[in-house]
Amino acid sequence: MWGRRKSLVPKELNAAEMSTLVQAAHVSEEEIRRLHSDFLAQYPSGRLDKKSFIEYYGKFNPNAGAQDSFGQIFDMIDSNNDGTIDFNELLVVIVLTSRLNNIESQLSFAFDMWDESNDGRIDQKELADAISAIYDYTGVADRKGDRDPKKRAKEIIKKLDISGDKKLSKEEFIKGCQNDPIIRDLLVPRR
Repeated sequence: MWGRRKSLVPKELNAAEMSTLVQAAHVSEEEIRRLHSDFLAQYPSGRLDKKSFIEYYGKFNPNAGAQDSFGQIFDMIDSNNDGTIDFNELLVVIVLTSRLNNIESQLSFAFDMWDESNDGRIDQKELADAISAIYDYTGVADRKGDRDPKKRAKEIIKKLDISGDKKLSKEEFIKGCQNDPIIRDLLVPRR
């Protein structure tokens, strides 16, 4: 999804990479060059492992309890599962997540992030994990009773699952969240 190429240490971006990043990120060449230079100064190998990504990405999203969701984002963009990402992948995800300004884009991004099995469906466990990460992100400490992530996941799937397979397709998820503001606000909290 984010590119399959895993480069050696990139000292500078070539014209094709720059063009792709400018189009994908909607950021000027100068800004990309500055970010790239800062990135290489901090990470001379040109690669980030998951721990380094969480620290680096946290600078752009300073919500104390969001590390689990940052880890999910890393897993989604590590397209070849080698445990590292490069600057190009990092820049695209930073810009994408900062510019998701309509609810459908936010819901689509959230679905892709939470579909851990990559089967195009979110099951109860995946949704419960996502709800727990959202609670971490928003600072919700009380997770008992109606706030239990497993219970909430089961209720949400029961309500939004049109096909009856006890999983949510992307279409069911997006349409259901768009039509139910309570579920939408739980799953895509406003910052």
